[in-house]
Amino acid sequence: MSQVSAAFFVGGRAFAAPVDEEIAWIPATSLIPAFRSGEISPVAVLEAQIRRINRLNGKVNCITYQHFDEALAAARESERRYRSGIPRPLEGITVAVKDEYAVKGWVTTMGTLLRRNAPPEQADGPVIERLRAAGALFPIQTTVPEFYSWVTTATRLWGITRNPWNLQYTPGGSSGGSGAALAAGFATLALGSDMGGSIRIPASQCGLYGFKPPFGRVPTSEIVYETQGPLARTFDDLNLFTQAMVGPHPMVHSSLAPRLDFPKTYGPIEGWRIAFDPASGLAPLDPSVRDALDRGLAQLRALGASIEQVDLEFRASDFQTFNFGLFSTAMGALISQARRDPEKLTPYVREGIEKASHLGPDEQAAAETLLARYNRRVQEQVFQRGCRALIMPTLATSLIPAEHGLNPANDSVTVDGNQVRGLTFLFTWPWNLLSRYPVVAVPLGLGPYNMPIGMQIIGDRFDDLGAFQVASAYSRAAPPLYAGQEFPKFEG
Repeated sequence: MSQVSAAFFVGGRAFAAPVDEEIAWIPATSLIPAFRSGEISPVAVLEAQIRRINRLNGKVNCITYQHFDEALAAARESERRYRSGIPRPLEGITVAVKDEYAVKGWVTTMGTLLRRNAPPEQADGPVIERLRAAGALFPIQTTVPEFYSWVTTATRLWGITRNPWNLQYTPGGSSGGSGAALAAGFATLALGSDMGGSIRIPASQCGLYGFKPPFGRVPTSEIVYETQGPLARTFDDLNLFTQAMVGPHPMVHSSLAPRLDFPKTYGPIEGWRIAFDPASGLAPLDPSVRDALDRGLAQLRALGASIEQVDLEFRASDFQTFNFGLFSTAMGALISQARRDPEKLTPYVREGIEKASHLGPDEQAAAETLLARYNRRVQEQVFQRGCRALIMPTLATSLIPAEHGLNPANDSVTVDGNQVRGLTFLFTWPWNLLSRYPVVAVPLGLGPYNMPIGMQIIGDRFDDLGAFQVASAYSRAAPPLYAGQEFPKFEG
């Protein structure tokens, strides 16, 4: 089975992976018909991915716990279902699970020593329940920054997670382990969540597609800044995975009804007006990011869209207002938990606790005022002017050291030759404040030092399908990663 030609898998594009591991990379949208026809088996794919994990995770360190026996048993059941003609929508597809999702019998550590001995979960969370019913397999849990509170994935509990494209750099956070697992070929799909960019940052860093749904689209929590969401190596896989995750759930009060249907195909964007904000008020862009964005915008123009530059007046000085607003919600309970034993905390968490010690209703009120101002600008400058979507950078640079955050007083990134401290290189957080806007992260290709670069496609409030239509059209025009020779090499 593992010797089947790679041409079968990706429409003629050849793989650079070892022959016996080629099937580890096949997109879910190609695997499902191959499973149905019997040309490939779910067990064979899972075993190929396990071989890659055993061989390469020592370099990447993106897994907390392995659940291979459980997943292999589920894969054999998937084989039986295919033979019996009763497969479910994601039958036999492997999903890497971020160490945040509740899975019955698993331990959720949140990346902290304070939860190393936490009791096993008593029940599946809503999304896991939904995916399990769809036939998905869960072979691994993936690393996160402590309490999901940083943009790299390095903790005292699990160590440093590195990027398969270049081991010096981070796969991002807080869904960094999930991003790294996909980039490494350890799973076919991966689960993330996003409170300040935690899906879109790993997507950008790892050359993936990711989706920050509008609040309530995926049943997650009552924290308005937060949503769970999908990561994938191709747009079609992202679309398939999103379809399986969305919809109301009786246990999540905020989940949106009716269920939105994501079609298998989308129309062209010829004649669409699309806004572009380089968001210079947030941070200057590294030349490599500017060049990648220019290429992405050129591809959209080639598809018949017109690009109109705008200034939404997002400002780096507003980041603290957003951050304090976030931790004035139920997220503040994590601060209380962390204060119990500060000596066990990773440095960026200790620093965050000190800055957030005074939070209360005034901070939440300031965040709400900022939200209203930002929303007015977005509507006036973009969607009320007839633009169908908005393009923004994701990060000012992709060259973020894997260890960033372990020494907050001195950690920095280099942007256009300048040392930048703090987190001012992020362009994601405004869309968690503006939580009703859907955002699709798409890859722009590889930049310096073999590191991916990405951009954000933002739709109007709850217009997920508009953002997906732009992303779909772009994905068919852009040079693909995870094809030909464009695979991670696990080198520094």
